[in-house]
Amino acid sequence: MTRKLLALAAIAAAGAIAVWFFLLRDPGADAGGLEIETAALEQRDLSRIVSSSGRIAPLVTVEVGSQLSGQIEARNVDFNDAVTAGQELARLDPQTYATRVREAEASLEVARSQVSVSEANAQRARAELTAAERAFDRAVSLRERGTFSEAQYDNAESAFRSAQAGVAVADANLRNARAGLQQREASLESARVDLERTFIRSPIDGVVIDRRIDVGQTVAASLNAPILFLIAQDLSRVQIEAQIDEADIGDIANGQPVTFDVDAYPGVAFDGVVTQVRLAALAELNVVTYTVVIEADNPRQRLLPGMTANVSIVTGTVDGALAAPNAALRFTPRGAAEALVEETAAEGPAGGGRAQGGAPGGSGQMLDQLARELELTDDQRRDVQRAFQEAFTRMRAQAQAQGATGAAPNPAAFQAQIRSALAQVLTSDQLARYDALSAERASRRDDIRRGTLWVQTADGRIQARQVGLGLSDGQYTQIIGGQLAEGERVVVRVREAG
Repeated sequence: MTRKLLALAAIAAAGAIAVWFFLLRDPGADAGGLEIETAALEQRDLSRIVSSSGRIAPLVTVEVGSQLSGQIEARNVDFNDAVTAGQELARLDPQTYATRVREAEASLEVARSQVSVSEANAQRARAELTAAERAFDRAVSLRERGTFSEAQYDNAESAFRSAQAGVAVADANLRNARAGLQQREASLESARVDLERTFIRSPIDGVVIDRRIDVGQTVAASLNAPILFLIAQDLSRVQIEAQIDEADIGDIANGQPVTFDVDAYPGVAFDGVVTQVRLAALAELNVVTYTVVIEADNPRQRLLPGMTANVSIVTGTVDGALAAPNAALRFTPRGAAEALVEETAAEGPAGGGRAQGGAPGGSGQMLDQLARELELTDDQRRDVQRAFQEAFTRMRAQAQAQGATGAAPNPAAFQAQIRSALAQVLTSDQLARYDALSAERASRRDDIRRGTLWVQTADGRIQARQVGLGLSDGQYTQIIGGQLAEGERVVVRVREAG
């Protein structure tokens, strides 16, 4: 019985292998025992994402502190309380500062009295000056008539000069008294300001998100004002400060859309927008990052300050792009797979692509492209085809010689040979148009990253296609040029069968 079961199992296994070989095996498997895995090019919507994280914070946060030292006499608000600008939040014990106000008021009264005394002295000095001036005038008149002695004249003159000096002294004392009055007024104003500062008031409308004092606590203000309250201006909008690596910061710009989530609401996506890319770099452990500020609406105020947001910044999108899996772009034939490579010219000379060997099939695509763009006649087409074959033969020989010496191929030299061959066939206008097309495509190619895709030919071999690379989302990359179409299969891997 056991032998019969084993025989049936063997027959079933053999049948499964036969079904796999004829129906399910990769059609790319060749007779050499290699299996070609391919993937189809497809139209996809691609988005390039830069991911990071950051903490949620209010747009405006104000630290409310105290410029004075003293004991907290009253605290009028608590956590989460809504406050308005000018509202009293807390009060310091005002006794010391009220006493200083009274002292300043008394000093001010003394200064006012001194001003009054100085004004009276100035008036008296002017009166004395008037009397001395009249006496001196009489002395001058009497002296001219010879009825006044020299001694009497000298006394009158001295009294007049003394009265003038007395007026100057009185005016100086008056100015000094008035300056003292202004000083006392300033001292009183300063004392009143300090007394007003014992009322800790809110500078903005907002919500108290932190308080650090209680009644009876002593506040010591020295060089730095101690923080008593933290007030967020408006929690209907919040911001996130995300740290972006220097390798990705070049893709970030103001206005880019952002999606983010927080652990408090799993599965819920929030939307935001980049509003600022700060220029200051942060270097930590040889890792350089830049701060990117993201703003988002928070109408229901579900997002609370301090939450960690996982941010995805959309730095680029392409709709309906021809895309290839990144695995296909990473594929390079190695080992036994090199035997499957079919040499070809990746692009026509007007495209400025590199030339590999002299495959007539590759030159056919180039010839068709040239015939359309340069409007070749039938005779010119035949001459160009012959020139291509001769040029490709020379290039193949040169490539083989360079490969034997280890030197790298020179695409510029290949292009020069192709142009030299075309110059013998094309008219001057056609040659000028060819040069213009070559320069235009070379310029376009400089702006586009280049890559290589390998496609499977009808005879089971693989052929390289040079393509331009556009936006990538990490799994798929936009393909530009390369004469590839949707549905065409590109090689992902070549491995030994079984």
